[in-house]
Amino acid sequence: MRAIDDPTPAYLDVLRRLHQWGPLPESDIVRMLPHWLLTINDFREMEEHGYVDLAFAGDEYVVTMSLLGRLFLEQEERAGN
Repeated sequence: MRAIDDPTPAYLDVLRRLHQWGPLPESDIVRMLPHWLLTINDFREMEEHGYVDLAFAGDEYVVTMSLLGRLFLEQEERAGN
C-alpha cells in the first residue's frame, strides 16, 4: 500500500466488502473504496498474505476472500479494529 505504513485498515475494508458482497471484480472494489487508491498490486499483496484469491476473468481479476482472510477479518473484528 502506498502512503500508509500499516495496510491493515485497507485490508479490512476490502475483506468487509468481500464478506458483504462475495467475490467482486477488482474495479468494483476500487470504486467502493476510493479513499484507499487501490491498485492490482495491492490485491496481489493481499493474495501473497493469503487473505484473498485472484482469478482472471474477462479483462480483469475477480477477488475472492480466502479462508485465511475470513479468519483474519474475524480476529480483527473481535480485537476491535
